[in-house]
Amino acid sequence: MLDARARRHRSIPFVAGCLAAGLLGSVTAGQTRGQKSIERPEPGPSRIGTSAPIKVEPRLEFAFDVGGGRRVWADLVRVAGASFLKAHLVDVNLRAGDVLTLRSATGQVVDEIRGRGPKDQGSFWALSAFGEELQLEFQFREAYPKAPFWIDQVILGDASILGLAQTPESICAPESFDDVFCYQADPGKWGNVMASVGVMTVGGNPLSALWCSGSNISPQNYLLTNRHCITSDADCDTSEFVFKYYRQGCNNGAATTPDWQGFRCDQVVAFSPFSSCDQGLGDLDYSLCSVIGDPSATFGYATPDPVRLTDGEAIYMIQHPAGRPHEITHGSGSDVDVSGTVLRYYDTMDSEGGSSGSPLYRESDDKLIGLHHCGGCETAGVGNRGMLMADIYPQIAAFLCAGSVEIAPLSATGLVKLQGDNDTVLEPGETWQFTPRVRNLACSVGALGVVGEVRVNAASLGLVVLLDTVASFGDVGAGASATSLQPIRFRVSTGAACGGVIAFDLVNVLANNGGPFAGMNSIVSRQLGEAPVTTLFTDGFSAPPGGWTTVNGGTGSGTASTWTPSNPGGRSLALTAPYYIADSDALGTGSTMDEQLLSPLVNCAGFASVELQFKHAFRWYSGGLDEQCDVDVRSSATGNAWVNVAKFQDADASGTVNLDVTAQAAGQSDVQVRFHYYNAVFEWWWAVDDVALLGTNGFDCDVYSGGVIGPNWPVGPPGKFR
Repeated sequence: MLDARARRHRSIPFVAGCLAAGLLGSVTAGQTRGQKSIERPEPGPSRIGTSAPIKVEPRLEFAFDVGGGRRVWADLVRVAGASFLKAHLVDVNLRAGDVLTLRSATGQVVDEIRGRGPKDQGSFWALSAFGEELQLEFQFREAYPKAPFWIDQVILGDASILGLAQTPESICAPESFDDVFCYQADPGKWGNVMASVGVMTVGGNPLSALWCSGSNISPQNYLLTNRHCITSDADCDTSEFVFKYYRQGCNNGAATTPDWQGFRCDQVVAFSPFSSCDQGLGDLDYSLCSVIGDPSATFGYATPDPVRLTDGEAIYMIQHPAGRPHEITHGSGSDVDVSGTVLRYYDTMDSEGGSSGSPLYRESDDKLIGLHHCGGCETAGVGNRGMLMADIYPQIAAFLCAGSVEIAPLSATGLVKLQGDNDTVLEPGETWQFTPRVRNLACSVGALGVVGEVRVNAASLGLVVLLDTVASFGDVGAGASATSLQPIRFRVSTGAACGGVIAFDLVNVLANNGGPFAGMNSIVSRQLGEAPVTTLFTDGFSAPPGGWTTVNGGTGSGTASTWTPSNPGGRSLALTAPYYIADSDALGTGSTMDEQLLSPLVNCAGFASVELQFKHAFRWYSGGLDEQCDVDVRSSATGNAWVNVAKFQDADASGTVNLDVTAQAAGQSDVQVRFHYYNAVFEWWWAVDDVALLGTNGFDCDVYSGGVIGPNWPVGPPGKFR
């Protein structure tokens, strides 16, 4: 880490009110608009921070040498009074081997960004840095023709989440929250505290950090929260699971942990919708999400119980009420009522905004028996409410721990170059190594003496030679992961084609008390060489380039009559405002929408491959005219006729979309993109953001022909090819 004197330092002034605490407004149950009915849970997510504009663009000419051919640029963002900082990165496009590191005020690494960032999104929210500072450090080798990333806004965490005051939502008098630290000496409860998380999403109007609760429920790192907290894949793309956030004392106002640790949501693997606080089996209001990273290796996981809770059993809830550090509440006897598929709890079982998605545990064995989702404990016969794990369990059992020893492969670690040229790119003629990993998915049985064999994947035969093949892992505890006791080395053929896939499988995995285990997947997969990506066009609608035009082919008038960045319906979407939206619902009854959003002409000449990337949120109305969403491209290659490259209809859709538009755009200087929303009369909406066209010219490789490790290999002159 760099000394602070080497960094630039910028501060954002604390604007009165911009970090004010507050719950998101909710729609009253049963409220209608036309024929559309929406019910929202109470109290719902808590708003714990609000976005503020900032411009951070690296001036790489001010970077300094750190040796080994590397240079470093650094900067510091500081906001006095903020509880955390969460940056929005734009047009990230780093070369192979270059890395942007984000740290908190304590120096803890918060995020490491490579390439175009997580899921190759290009523009995205970084993981949050706890405290008042966000340290930026960019290590690179060669100069860039333009800034390889920039930051356009940062969410300032509300200082009130570090306080002790409660809000009046669903407080069952007398208030009964305890700091979780009071239970540190209880292994069962403390293990569940470690596995419990805050669920931070980005959205809302104004753009905010929204907070729910959740828990890791599997050694395979699947996190459970409410569906009304993570409603879609787009929500997942902007969500962060925060571990290790609690006070380090028992009800005495002690300081919080100095840092929390965040992990990105990867995808929603199972869900059941929200439709009522008094749910049935068809609307269990949960989202089960996979995670980028391995939090269970550090924080463990909770154990869901398929056994149905009974009336009066003692239970407890671990939660982040109003976004505060972890707290715990308890209930038993007449305060715990199992009413069909609805679990009701009163009196001492308090909750607040931010408690949605909190895990409910049985006191007697610390097993997960329910999922909190609605308030109301102050009302007789209503209560705080949740779902029973016995009802959710059959739908998620495939993602949980196993009853016997079951070994699953994990992505290998430690892929490093042993011999080759002085870069971080895997290329022909080089020798590398990696370390295999496995996990024991058993709930309670350890695996003894685990071994496996590494083989070249069929797609890589003839391209690579393995110098080691045996992976020994020793004993692997229940739910635990393990790395091979020795690395696996391999050498790439000098004749391997640039862009070829180098992949290895872990097979014939055995334990002294189980196996062989099926389903051994690829543990390493990398392409040879580097395929530099050029951003030909990008627009998040918050700054130039601009140049978009709209074509209003419908009826009606006013801002909502066509595509607009003004969000006339006040939608709270998992996109980064401003974004363009065609909002049929906001336009109202009796008006037709046939709306085109046209990009400026983009020059893609000189590129052999072109990809279109964008983020979107489409909400489909099943009771209408079957609204349509088309993505079209035209250029000289299409005779300037629109060619459809994607269509969304008949179901909600959201998230990041990547489309190969090489046939329509490669080598063309007049490429145009159209988003076409039509066949809509009082439907819902379609919104788009972060539109980019990306060009490549294939893979570049340097062929290494120096010394070798292992059997002799023909030595030839160095060369470069594609």
